[in-house]
Amino acid sequence: MKKITEVLRLKYAGGLSHAQIGQACAISKGAVSKYVSLAAAHGLTWPLPEDLDEARLAGLLFPPAVKPAAFAEPDHFSWPPAAEASFRG
Repeated sequence: MKKITEVLRLKYAGGLSHAQIGQACAISKGAVSKYVSLAAAHGLTWPLPEDLDEARLAGLLFPPAVKPAAFAEPDHFSWPPAAEASFRG
């Protein structure tokens, strides 16, 4: 389970390092860095808005991947190439 709110609280209100936050939340310091940078990219500061719970925060920072509506049309080319077509071995 993601602990984004706790990570942001410890970072901004607690002033802890990423390594200390990682130990406290049992996640890697890379994950801490990712959460903090994504929150900063979205302009989120501490304290978070009251209407922003953990699920909405996760949805904002990690939107679901959108699948393409259709596959790309393949490139059709003539075979054999023109240079090989004139060659009669």
